[in-house]
Amino acid sequence: MFDSGTTIAVNLWTPSGVKTVRVRFPSDEEWTERQRRRKVIIKQLGRGISETIIGNAEEADAALLAKIRVAEDKAPELDAFESNRIIEQLSQVEVDDVVQEGDAFRVTLRVLGGTVVHLLRMPSAKDVIEYRRGFARVLDLPYNRQELTINLTAASTLYQKLAQSTEGYAGAVPIIHQAGVVKAAIDALDAAFQDAGGDPN
Repeated sequence: MFDSGTTIAVNLWTPSGVKTVRVRFPSDEEWTERQRRRKVIIKQLGRGISETIIGNAEEADAALLAKIRVAEDKAPELDAFESNRIIEQLSQVEVDDVVQEGDAFRVTLRVLGGTVVHLLRMPSAKDVIEYRRGFARVLDLPYNRQELTINLTAASTLYQKLAQSTEGYAGAVPIIHQAGVVKAAIDALDAAFQDAGGDPN
């Protein structure tokens, strides 16, 4: 059972031993701000090859960890890279399965501490287009580079519109999970179009 309201003890393996850090789960606003600060730079190297770099990742995660750490005596010191590893554990959203059930998708996710299930109505073509327009902002930069910024609010808006039921939650569904569910449902819809010989675009 996933409960974002409980204190979480995260174990981090390091060369000097295990560091145990106690945190609260980030709020939707904190996840959104973290994602906004992580600038994804895509550099075209030529011949169809590109390089993706996530800028500010460690700094953004260190700032977030500082907000969510639970005060404790003898708390271990962490650098920005260790902070990044802890936030990545908290943000774990892995799709185990997507099954179409009539006009809905049942999405099974593996998240921190267990497995959860979401039932989402199938998004319309308008839903998908509006989501894609709002979810990612791309800026063209000099020297064959692009900067991509992710807006989790767009995913949350669509999730709230389509969600029918959930299993495995003791409280509200975090925005980081909502984004994973929406992406999984849209990917499944795109795959269904391709299997049927259609054009998702």
